[in-house]
Amino acid sequence: MTVRTEPAQHAGMRASNLALVLGEVARTSPVSRAQVAARTGLTKSSVSGLVSDLISAGLIQESAPAATERGRPATALNLAPGGVAGLGLEVNVDYLAAVVTDLTGVPRYHHVVRRDNRGREVEEVVADLIDLARTAARSATSQGLPLSGACVAVPGLTVEGAVVRTPNLGWARVDLADAVGEGTGLEVDVENEANLAALGEMWFGGHEHDGAPLRDFVHVSGEIGIGGGIVIGGEVFRGAHAGAGELGHVVVAPD
Repeated sequence: MTVRTEPAQHAGMRASNLALVLGEVARTSPVSRAQVAARTGLTKSSVSGLVSDLISAGLIQESAPAATERGRPATALNLAPGGVAGLGLEVNVDYLAAVVTDLTGVPRYHHVVRRDNRGREVEEVVADLIDLARTAARSATSQGLPLSGACVAVPGLTVEGAVVRTPNLGWARVDLADAVGEGTGLEVDVENEANLAALGEMWFGGHEHDGAPLRDFVHVSGEIGIGGGIVIGGEVFRGAHAGAGELGHVVVAPD
């Protein structure tokens, strides 16, 4: 039996504050503890305790004193490139791909297998994807990077970890997250490839004219199929049936 050592409310609040501090370091590093406190509204003592936990977990690291500090120099905080990493996988019509990315956003492993997946049995494609994921995981291990989880991009509709429909592959109702999770031992999410590309554009790509991150836009993905990721207010808009961005081949002028 697991014995809880702190009230659930307090545990949840601490987890939320850890995420808040980590997010601020990710957005504005290098940054000092005092700056994190000012920007998050947390007390300096709370921030110091949370930072110590994040350093112990290998998620952030200290570096040289921040040059912009007045008075006594303050140690700057940055994301730790040797901390946890994420595994990205993609199933597409004519290739499979895997990439391992560290917390700083640097790819540490990348491999693409060119193969036409149309007409192949779903089980065969999934088995190949799992093999690709295991090879990527071994590379992460050899670099001392523990994987926190994986996300699979697919060219079709997804709902709660399952592939509902992929027009160009002919898949219908494939529990892909469960299959890849069982094959790799990782927690796995599954998402439409255009939606993930839109999130990548928002997090790491273009900006508004005033320098603010893009928060309202449409990303159009044109490969063998045509899809789109719609971002409204910084969130992916999926629609009532998860197909809001599925543009497909739209006939504009029939003649």
